[in-house]
Amino acid sequence: MAMRWLFDMKIFENGSRAAIYKFIKENPGTYPLEIMRETNIGRGTVLYHLDILLYAGMVACLKDGRLKKYRAAQKAGI
Repeated sequence: MAMRWLFDMKIFENGSRAAIYKFIKENPGTYPLEIMRETNIGRGTVLYHLDILLYAGMVACLKDGRLKKYRAAQKAGI
């Protein structure tokens, strides 16, 4: 039952998560600090929702040195 909302596609009912995903989709290769600055969402909240988006397969993460860069996953047609 845990994370059931993930499979019901209710993943974007959370406003912060939707804003983070929208920013990533519009700015491929972005990183958490940039997401925090541009969306005005706190660090912990951004990192939490990035984990959920990764788990759901909505975003992909690429490591570039010490930075983790995010982009919308190809299967995510939302």
